Amino acid sequence: MLSLEGVSKEYNLRPVLENVDLTLQLGLLYTLMAPNGSGKTTLLQIMAGLTRPTKGRVLWDGHPVRPQHRRCIGVLLQQPMLYADLTAGENLRFYAGLYGLSPVDRLVSDWLARVGLADSIDERVRNFSKGMRQRLALARCFLHDPKVLLLDEPFDGLDEQGRDILAHLLKGRVADGASVFLVTHRSEQLGLPAHRLTLRFGRVIAC
Repeated sequence: MLSLEGVSKEYNLRPVLENVDLTLQLGLLYTLMAPNGSGKTTLLQIMAGLTRPTKGRVLWDGHPVRPQHRRCIGVLLQQPMLYADLTAGENLRFYAGLYGLSPVDRLVSDWLARVGLADSIDERVRNFSKGMRQRLALARCFLHDPKVLLLDEPFDGLDEQGRDILAHLLKGRVADGASVFLVTHRSEQLGLPAHRLTLRFGRVIAC
């Protein structure tokens, strides 16, 4: 269970997040609507342990988040965190190695098939369309079976088939007991009950 307690963040003395309290329960879907520049990326980075808050605490099961807890989190930000000069398969093999997963080749093939990229395993990412990169980035997020998914506009760049694939994967993760936190304007496509939140003036508010 991931939670924020009194989290605030400032950049150059300018407040971006103010006293955010938020708890993600396992097996639930959360959707956050937030305009550009509202601090949503900063919020996700703090939740993922990629940025430290100016004030407040990030906890896992009531204890400070440790590096090993980050292995339980899958995160998708605006930058897909892919290596353009590597192939799709090489990208996933790299991340599988970081997480100590095995059997690597089977996992890589399985996830590329799940996101509709089985035929592109040996193609370099620099030649991918935006939608293909998004699919590969999603495979990277799901690869290690995370308990918490933090996804920033995951439907962006996806065609109808890609959106259907993503919705199916998210439903599966929620059913398996994971916590899913989406920054999205397309929550209606999921067909799942969601805890709807908004980010206004640096604060997370229930809709």
